[in-house]
Amino acid sequence: MKDLLEKILSYLPVYIPDLIHIVSRPKHFVAERNKGNEGDLIKAFTFLGVSLAIFFILQAPVTTLGRSLLNDTASRGILYLLSIVVFSAVLLLSWRIVGGKATYQGYLLTSSYYGGVIAIGLAIATLSSVGILRAFYPESKALFDKFVATGNISLVYNAESTVLRGIVVSFLLFLVVAVPSFVWGLIGWGAYRELNQLPRSRSCAALFLSILFYLPIIALEMAIVLASS
Repeated sequence: MKDLLEKILSYLPVYIPDLIHIVSRPKHFVAERNKGNEGDLIKAFTFLGVSLAIFFILQAPVTTLGRSLLNDTASRGILYLLSIVVFSAVLLLSWRIVGGKATYQGYLLTSSYYGGVIAIGLAIATLSSVGILRAFYPESKALFDKFVATGNISLVYNAESTVLRGIVVSFLLFLVVAVPSFVWGLIGWGAYRELNQLPRSRSCAALFLSILFYLPIIALEMAIVLASS
């Protein structure tokens, strides 16, 4: 953990400006980094790797209850990376159907940056929701910890209404923080359109196809996560 923190801290002077730039101007940032220059993809993977490291460190008090931090980080990190790789392949297929000519590397680079930003957004959302439980709903926090550690849904069914109220408030706060991250990603979809130099009508068609093709994969990923919990 110490070595990981040291590596993250050493990269922060580069990472933070990149994060601010991509959040504020996603399409412009990706266009600058997606010119086919040598090392562009390595920079994207580095950004994604640091984002995932921060993601797992921030979520460690929640996701690793009853489990090893190293094992949990490794398994979930590999799954997240595979998701980026598979999603980029889905994008390639969807855009090719509507006439896109961009290479797989272009999709992978863009998805790596976007995936890194969304990971940070989800980590902040989780911290916010757990923080409100810890501060105002200690009984709900205890129930939440037991559920995360055991995955026993009956704990929720048998809980008192006052305890469930805290869980609902926490979940709503999670959505308030997490949804803007996905909305940001949707707004940034234009980067893929510019990558393929196609009109908005075909971009909308590619978006629909991407969602359609990726939904079964999301279901499979969720099943894997639940099985490993």
